[in-house]
Amino acid sequence: HIVHSNEMKDMGGLRKLMPVTNIAFLIACLAITGIPPFAGFFSKEEILLAAWQNNPAIYYVGFVTSGITAFYMFRLYFSIFWNSAPHSLLATHHSEGSTSMKLPLIILAIGTLVVGFIPFSNFISSDGKPFASEMHMTFSIAPVAIAIVGIFIAYGLYFRRSDRPQKLAASLGGIYEAAYRKFYIDEIYLFITKKIIFNLIGRPAAWIDRNIVDGTMNGIAWTTGKIAVLIKGAQSGRVQSYALYF
Repeated sequence: HIVHSNEMKDMGGLRKLMPVTNIAFLIACLAITGIPPFAGFFSKEEILLAAWQNNPAIYYVGFVTSGITAFYMFRLYFSIFWNSAPHSLLATHHSEGSTSMKLPLIILAIGTLVVGFIPFSNFISSDGKPFASEMHMTFSIAPVAIAIVGIFIAYGLYFRRSDRPQKLAASLGGIYEAAYRKFYIDEIYLFITKKIIFNLIGRPAAWIDRNIVDGTMNGIAWTTGKIAVLIKGAQSGRVQSYALYF
């Protein structure tokens, strides 16, 4: 809305022009990163604790992922609200929007600050009955620590504009390229759909539908029409002919 773009490269330094959005965005990032006492901390720790108690392999996947989440969320935050000077398009803008745009951000930010302290296990469950829900602060030390590490890495790379991200990307070579290309999932998807499903399944199915299914129905209609032409003379409307037939 402010910079007339959805591209992060067109943003930067927006904290001064968008103070409400800046604070709300920061609160959201802290929550999804799992930093206490924001709401996301409580939900993330419950999930990680349940994973640890039932399947440690899933716990370690979630543990590493929480660190990656912290990194890319604060890469997003620093790139948009800090990093470079405001985009040149901002010269004509002096407001981050009307109250109708900022009020939902404020309400959600307040909710993110307080709802983690509500004992939802007393009100919401699969069978409608309350269940025990405990926080183990010693268990949370490692997940919070890896989240903080992710935040500091993002801070070092993206808080101010520099060539560090480009150098790091270049040093990773093919790994970075594969990650940048989303591990070629889109290319694989298009190959499977266009080359295999469309050509080997879709086109034969379309031919069958067009020639056999439609041909059968058209043939029935054509046959019915021919029969109608042959017998319509019997329906002359002349009572004398009907009496003669009988």
